[in-house]
Amino acid sequence: MNHQSSMPNTLFKLLAHFFKYHTGKAWSLIILSIIMGSSVAVDKLLQKKIIDYVNIDNSPTASVLQILAFWVLLYILHRELINLLYCIYNYIYLKFIPILKGTVIDELYNHVQHHSHKFFEENVTGNIGYHITEAARSLEEVFAIFTEKILRKLIIAISALAILYSIHFLFFITFFVWLTLFCSIGIYFSKYVSNYARIFTKCKATVVGKIVDAITNVSSIKMFLSHHFERKYLHSYIGDITTSEQNMRWLMLKLNYILGLSCSIMYFCIICVSVYLKINQSITIGDFVLVIGLTMETVNEIWDLIFEMSDFYEEVGNFNQCTSLIQPYLVQDANNAQDLKVTNGCIEFKNVTFNYKNNDNIFNSESVTILGKQRVGLVGFSGSGKTTFVNLLNRLYDIEHGQILIDNQNIKQVTQSSLRSNITVIPQEPLLFDRTIKDNIRYGNFNCTDEEIIMAAKKANIHDIIISLPNGYDSFCGERGKNLSVGQRQRIVIARAILKNSPILILDEATSALDSITEALIKKSLDYLMTDKTVLIIAHRLSTILDMDQIIVFDKGKIVETGTHDTLLKTGKVYTELWNSQIKGIIPDNPK
Repeated sequence: MNHQSSMPNTLFKLLAHFFKYHTGKAWSLIILSIIMGSSVAVDKLLQKKIIDYVNIDNSPTASVLQILAFWVLLYILHRELINLLYCIYNYIYLKFIPILKGTVIDELYNHVQHHSHKFFEENVTGNIGYHITEAARSLEEVFAIFTEKILRKLIIAISALAILYSIHFLFFITFFVWLTLFCSIGIYFSKYVSNYARIFTKCKATVVGKIVDAITNVSSIKMFLSHHFERKYLHSYIGDITTSEQNMRWLMLKLNYILGLSCSIMYFCIICVSVYLKINQSITIGDFVLVIGLTMETVNEIWDLIFEMSDFYEEVGNFNQCTSLIQPYLVQDANNAQDLKVTNGCIEFKNVTFNYKNNDNIFNSESVTILGKQRVGLVGFSGSGKTTFVNLLNRLYDIEHGQILIDNQNIKQVTQSSLRSNITVIPQEPLLFDRTIKDNIRYGNFNCTDEEIIMAAKKANIHDIIISLPNGYDSFCGERGKNLSVGQRQRIVIARAILKNSPILILDEATSALDSITEALIKKSLDYLMTDKTVLIIAHRLSTILDMDQIIVFDKGKIVETGTHDTLLKTGKVYTELWNSQIKGIIPDNPK
């Protein structure tokens, strides 16, 4: 499967992208908003008609009463129609928006999963999850503010201007001048409010990330009695939230006063014009009530609109904080990528160079070949390049120069999904999903049966422990597998690898977390697992790789020696140093 970065990363393009699934519902809501916006003016016009007929000088005749009854009935029907339209609007909304939000979360989550390893190294886990859900919420808010507030209230303002013009030009020009000035001031200030809102949102996301990080490391906090330190550490970031929110609210306070002053001046002008025209018999009492009522209603709506524009900009700011999720993939499949076909499992690194952040090359390899079905040990001091070697083989990063081949197929020219389906990694630090043990083991092969899961668990020497638990295979592992011991988690990961049964196996000293009795049993399982496979073992204890077909020695990002244990002890300088520097059988982080 070719996972390319095809999602747009701007707000309105994303709206269009997601709304293409629900075009009819989206347009229905927009049209209903226009109708409901224009209904305010219609409501005031009907009130004017009723007032004019009520205020006829002479005693009302039967025909006048009939006309009055007609307008009253029409007014009631109009009110009921608007009530019905609101219900229809909300019904469509509830059928549309929750599904839209689910689609947004699903597609963003899917997009994020296919980012390169570097993306997850550079972004805090808590922030990624926060931004996915925040993007869905922001898209909903932007659409809701646009349809229910901006669009609807713009229609109210346009309708009001049209009616005021039809009554008298003085009403129109007075209200138009105020409206232009009011909106200009509001929009000008709203841009600054949105900047403060963006800063505020960024500060909130940072605090969430810091809290998640602290909770993840709560054991260390308790062991080192660092509660006060962590609280003080978090306070500096909380201070940023407080300052950014105060700045935003202070600006809104100033905006409130300026806009309120302009409204007072406009009301004074409208009332003066209304009194003048009524004295001169240029308007009726119905016109007088219509103008005053319509302007007050419109002012309230436009006032709300200005501050809703601030909310709109804030939500745009919230969303823009989430666009980091939608950046192009750093590692992408080639346009004509084919599936990897592994027949023998031969691995070749040809003149490979790589660096993480455009610094000096941290991995430099001349040609090295691992024959198919070989068992190969990878050794070296900490930071020597062993893990980088494995990461490059999995194509978690793209190399700068050279080629990495599997059975003469360049891994850059095959799909990432087919590459990783042929490689199984058993890490030193086993992490599990907060799901059942059965679900965690099934991760190796989603099509396996329960019987195959039990078989894999038995081969990994974990079956007896699982069935001794109250809920057996349906027991939950807890967050990161915390309900199980490290050794139990390790064996579940091994059971998962047995189910996957890929032709290339990478072990990061997979038995290092086990006690000596269990380790002996697990080695039997690993011997079964490694049968007829190309195996790479990152060794922390040289005793585990003495019988390897080949040992590759790393030093300062380079492959410096290759050979068997006996050969390297005789001719290898770095390997001999590793052997001699072992502390209780374990390679130290650095040479003495």
